[in-house]
Amino acid sequence: MKITRYVLGVAGAGLIGYGLLGLPTKLGPPQLFGLLVWLAVAVLLHDGVMVPISTLAGAGLTRVGSRLRPASVAVLRGALMTGAVVTLIAGVLLKAQSVARILSALDGDYAANLLWFWAFLVTLAAILIYGIERAYRSERGGSGRGERQ
Repeated sequence: MKITRYVLGVAGAGLIGYGLLGLPTKLGPPQLFGLLVWLAVAVLLHDGVMVPISTLAGAGLTRVGSRLRPASVAVLRGALMTGAVVTLIAGVLLKAQSVARILSALDGDYAANLLWFWAFLVTLAAILIYGIERAYRSERGGSGRGERQ
């Protein structure tokens, strides 16, 4: 396993080096500057927006999840992650739709579809979590409160 990791690491580093060395020959100065700006903005968005939001969401989820069974927490985390990814994709489509020159290319009602998706996702997650918690309580033969150690 160590040899495989080492080989993959060397191959990855080689490909990164090849790509970086090829950039100056393939792109002109304006494109390189644009690429650097894009990378800087991506780092700022990641470190300045995404990390704090996901940290707060994780802390809140841990607090809420402390009362739930591990399987229920997994369902909740999976639903939130799925919802976040779909919302991100829908946001891109909504933005593209607002600036599109050819309206027939993006003719879907993405906002309404996103709303319906979230309604379905929340309902499905709630049903699954309710079922998991109820099955645990009936398995334990009690109300499920105060039994967790």
